[in-house]
Amino acid sequence: MRLALSGGRGAEVAVSGADPLAVLRDRRSRAALAAPAPPRSELQEILTAACAAPDHARLRPWRFIVIEETAREALGDAFAAAQAEREPDATPADLRRTRTKALRAPLIVVVVGTPRPHPKVPVWEQRASAACAAYGVVLAAHVRGHGAMWRTGWYGEAPKVRAHLGLVDGEEVTGWVYLGTPVGPEPAPRPPVDPPITWLG
Repeated sequence: MRLALSGGRGAEVAVSGADPLAVLRDRRSRAALAAPAPPRSELQEILTAACAAPDHARLRPWRFIVIEETAREALGDAFAAAQAEREPDATPADLRRTRTKALRAPLIVVVVGTPRPHPKVPVWEQRASAACAAYGVVLAAHVRGHGAMWRTGWYGEAPKVRAHLGLVDGEEVTGWVYLGTPVGPEPAPRPPVDPPITWLG
């Protein structure tokens, strides 16, 4: 069987043989990303697919913020302002490097967890659901032939960055998913994995 899913650029991920699980096994994080990013129409499809994440009670405890083009520079300024507040001794060179963090890919999807009190769905489960949605963005981008890198860090907790993104109390940055066209050498294949399994039966 061959599973071919074509993206807007004509790229595709093909799964040969009878094993579509290769999509999961072969996905690799790509730190070096260049233009073009997924166009908006294709990104809409990617984010829609990510919304199929496991979701107890259909709460959809997440939302997406798309950072593109010049908005990346403004986000970089917010990163630098947060660092200056957190590290008063940061040098101008330090802050310049921090600004470039928002420019490491042509597009960033900020996955925002929106957990809230629910009588049957604890907050930890809603956070797990948001993480699944973030992984869904990464996987869907891979299937469409784009590169992705899921990044984390303290910036999502910084008041200046939160204010820049318009986050409200209770919302949290689950991940910064950088998207674009992979450049540079292909990552090395994953080594074989022996899953840690306890069999009960």
